[in-house]
Amino acid sequence: MKNWKNIELTIIGQRANLVLSRPKVHNALNPEMIEELHEALDAVSQMEQIQFLVMSGEGKSFCAGADINWFAEAVNKAKSDNWQEYLRMAELLKEIHQFSKITIAAVHGNVLGGANGLVAASDFAISERSTTFAFGEIKLGIVPATITPFLTKRVSVQNLKKLMYSGDRFGAAEAHLVGLVDFLADDGKLEKVIGELMKGLETSSPKALRACKQLLIKAQMGDLTIESSEYTAAVLADLIHSDEGQEGLRAFLEKRKPDWQKLNVVEN
Repeated sequence: MKNWKNIELTIIGQRANLVLSRPKVHNALNPEMIEELHEALDAVSQMEQIQFLVMSGEGKSFCAGADINWFAEAVNKAKSDNWQEYLRMAELLKEIHQFSKITIAAVHGNVLGGANGLVAASDFAISERSTTFAFGEIKLGIVPATITPFLTKRVSVQNLKKLMYSGDRFGAAEAHLVGLVDFLADDGKLEKVIGELMKGLETSSPKALRACKQLLIKAQMGDLTIESSEYTAAVLADLIHSDEGQEGLRAFLEKRKPDWQKLNVVEN
């Protein structure tokens, strides 16, 4: 596994742990970290055994958003160069959103600005109850542009108006209420909730889980409609004739639990 400067990646069984690792600056994002995250995601995407990707932050916070020094330096760069850097952030969020594995953002401390994009782009978000969130960009004369498309997949525009226009901080309870966060964990108990979530999902067929995620992504993008009959029928037919589809149906008829791991061992 490659040793990166700003992130850490470890593999344990079916799980990849991706840790933001700039604790002295609350894991603030900068171009170098963004590129490293792209590299790590590309590496994990090639690992067939991985079913889950868990993102977290080292130290006191999950992520304080964009490094203020990065944005401050923008005034000394050409607009085209700034655009290219911001594009890489937008592409990172898209990669997380469309990632083939199930992604889980496990957050604590502070989740500020662009960090909310990492949360919103993930399949599931788990937050410690004491976590503080904010979209403070507007107080700096800018807007949370690259993260907004992903936030609107989770949070209503009306709620985003209340949160973004003021730029004020809000707690995990409100983040949960508006849909930014899926599950709340007592402080220090993130791993317990992650484990419970993964345990529940491990009973599902890995292939079907990936296919279901792709269906929902297409639906969110407007590419899956009532006119998509041929496509949806093909998806179902492919899965029924797959090894996991056959195992799932046999297990149901034989009144036993399907053995997905045995199939994966045979395939590998």
